[in-house]
Amino acid sequence: MIAADDELIKASIQGDADRAAVLLAQGANPNTTGVTTAIGRGNTALMWAAVEGHWAVVQLLLQQGADPNWRNSAGFSALMYAAESDRREIVITLLDAGAAIEGTNAYGETVLMAIARKGHADIVQRLVALGAPINAGNKIGDTALYLAVDNGHAYVVKTLIALGAEVNTHNLGGWTPLMMASARGDLDTMEILIQAGADLHAKNNWGATALSEARRSFRSHQAVALLKQAGAME
Repeated sequence: MIAADDELIKASIQGDADRAAVLLAQGANPNTTGVTTAIGRGNTALMWAAVEGHWAVVQLLLQQGADPNWRNSAGFSALMYAAESDRREIVITLLDAGAAIEGTNAYGETVLMAIARKGHADIVQRLVALGAPINAGNKIGDTALYLAVDNGHAYVVKTLIALGAEVNTHNLGGWTPLMMASARGDLDTMEILIQAGADLHAKNNWGATALSEARRSFRSHQAVALLKQAGAME
């Protein structure tokens, strides 16, 4: 069934659920990786459908026995692809199907980090409940909290803190979540971090503080005032 398997890969990439159903009925392997290519080496039909955002095909493949925990030669799973591609409904569907949350991408980022970056607080809660390491850092030391801050997701920041995320982490450059929020002029996130005990006087590797970064932000007046009111000093 090599030809049918290859056609199933194509149907999964294209999002053609009807064609995929026919091929599966004809005996195509739901866990096929099809033709091995330099791009997508070892990717299953489920992985392709997940990364391309074809929810109907994902559902069909799972119903027909596709393994949600299959990993390709790079160690990626369908869940990791879906999370990084911001395929919210597919992430939920894969978790419902028992997809494992372990593993990292080439940058050392977990599924939790990817979901925090995309701003899905409810899935963040679910992943932490499943045992995702909340304070893990990627290869440059960014945590899920830092990535949520960096992308302006105040509610995810609040959710992570409530779940036990550490607010005073720093990455390899010495940047803390509060420094990043201040640099962005993100007043809501700054206030959340300050209330959670963020260090107002931490310095990064270049000697910058939350206050000095706030001065460079597009809301410099309000951001500086907020920090000084909380006790930040020159």
